[in-house]
Amino acid sequence: MKLTLTYLALTLSTFFYSQTTKINWYAWGETPFKKAKQLNKPIFLDVGTEWCTACNLMEEKTYTDTAVINFINKNFIPIKADAEAQPDVGARFLEWGWPALIFLDSNGNQLKALQGNRQPQVFIPILKEFIANYKSGKTEIQNNDFFSSETPDKSSLPELDKKAYSQLDYYYDSLYAGWGYILKIPLYQPVEYSFWLTKTSNKKTEINKALASLTKYAAVSDRQCGGVYFGCGGQQWKGAQPEKRSEYQGGVMNNYAEAYMATGNIKWLKEAQLLKKYLLNSMLSKQDSLFYNSQEEYLTLDKTALKIEPEKYFLLPAEQRKKYGEPPIDKTLYTDINFRIVKAFLKLYEATGDSSNLNIAISVAKKIMRKSHLQQGWFKTVIENKNSVTRMRELPTDSAQKNIMYLKPQSHSGLAMLQLYQFTNDTFWLQQCRLLKNIVIEKLYDKENGGFFSTNLMPVTLGGKRAATKVLNENALFARFLIELGDLTDDESLYKIAEATLKAVGVDKILKNEERLIADYNIAIGKAIKHHLVFTIVTTDVNSAETKKLIKQVQKYYHPQKLIKVEAPGHYPDLGSPSLFVCSKNVCSSPINYSEKTKIKIDEFVNRLK
Repeated sequence: MKLTLTYLALTLSTFFYSQTTKINWYAWGETPFKKAKQLNKPIFLDVGTEWCTACNLMEEKTYTDTAVINFINKNFIPIKADAEAQPDVGARFLEWGWPALIFLDSNGNQLKALQGNRQPQVFIPILKEFIANYKSGKTEIQNNDFFSSETPDKSSLPELDKKAYSQLDYYYDSLYAGWGYILKIPLYQPVEYSFWLTKTSNKKTEINKALASLTKYAAVSDRQCGGVYFGCGGQQWKGAQPEKRSEYQGGVMNNYAEAYMATGNIKWLKEAQLLKKYLLNSMLSKQDSLFYNSQEEYLTLDKTALKIEPEKYFLLPAEQRKKYGEPPIDKTLYTDINFRIVKAFLKLYEATGDSSNLNIAISVAKKIMRKSHLQQGWFKTVIENKNSVTRMRELPTDSAQKNIMYLKPQSHSGLAMLQLYQFTNDTFWLQQCRLLKNIVIEKLYDKENGGFFSTNLMPVTLGGKRAATKVLNENALFARFLIELGDLTDDESLYKIAEATLKAVGVDKILKNEERLIADYNIAIGKAIKHHLVFTIVTTDVNSAETKKLIKQVQKYYHPQKLIKVEAPGHYPDLGSPSLFVCSKNVCSSPINYSEKTKIKIDEFVNRLK
């Protein structure tokens, strides 16, 4: 009897051990790769985001299936990664997602990749077939080019500029506007680039591209409750995909504010104000004074038995939506997204002179500094997870982020802090920019081939080489930061690093892989060639009424090349009253004083430069 009970206990123990209730996911890092080597198992990697519909379906239907759970736990080392919290992983597998379902060996070599979710009855045969091939040695290593450090492009900057412009222009839809043809997305970067070209290259058709696209962005926004939808499935901007990502709210709000400055048309300012209202009313954490990540298309219907498709829900008037409940919000707080929004509020302040916009930007930036800036000198990617429900993907802990630097939030933070310095004249922001520049170059710059690695975290190596990517847009943004910082501080040593960076990621393979998503690179190349117009206000008393009036005039003056700084006499002479000097890389204006004709005098100088 004792033997029988013992046998029964062992049997039940084995049964419950084998029939686990969830997949034993690992976080992206060294641990799962070491485990895979020890156990001689392949890795199954799921990369996605919280707002991804297909990821939600995979989570709810496939990863809760007992057969799937047990097969993965038995045969794989499973890893789940968040493409936003771990942008290097997101960039590496972007072409497959979301979700990107990736099969790797223990060295990180890609053996198989799938795009999109799979139902259990479809997924189990795929898993079984892969394991059978893996155990019999029939799997082959796929392309590992993303891991390699490319030889820099040998083209000149003007040649790179021409190549990048041709690629982006190819994707402009001259019939229906916007960049891209099948999935329409309210891309804000190419709009900013079109405004840049209009002023710096005298390409008058570019402003038409920008305004036509912004008209479409407004047409597919939520006119009832506010917010720009993520995209549309058809070429004609119909069938809006009802996700509202805060990054796009900030980016498009920036575009609308610039459109108002470029045209004087009040309709663009009204669109910017609508997005401001949506961000403040729906996406701002009142407790933290920071902005949430996204509003998702899934509807939480716990309080009612009513059912409705998201696409139909968002066509309803605001009052009728209330009976169905509100779409959930991913309340994760990200550094890069919040700094993106800081820049948008600064642009709105520049367009309107409304100090409330400046105050919001400063308040958010200071909160980011308190909650995200690390003693080591860089910014965390994830500020905080404010969700009350469990996320699909584990976020990196604060302790982990003290050792892991990602380029993406550093690029956005640097650009935003430079803007803060220009509109507040607070040297604290400039000092932080210098410190950030130093630590990023130290930790991430590739001294051999130029350019910046996406992260200093490399859990595997391939052939003894660092398994790290150089992401085009992250490098472009940081190169832009270096150029702007160099022009503001007269530190020409930064130009060499910026140029090497643009050449490092300007190779055909990297550029073509990004297709239409290269406008940040186009802008950075343009700045590397044209540089900026530095508006220097020289005064002995920053707080004098005349100085403040002159600063206001300069802040309101519209030009995409404009950078602003205020300094005491020294480099420029003391003329007895506040004076403005506008300088390109080659020539400076005569001193300009505050008057009703200040704008006219600036225009005269700028027009002569053309």
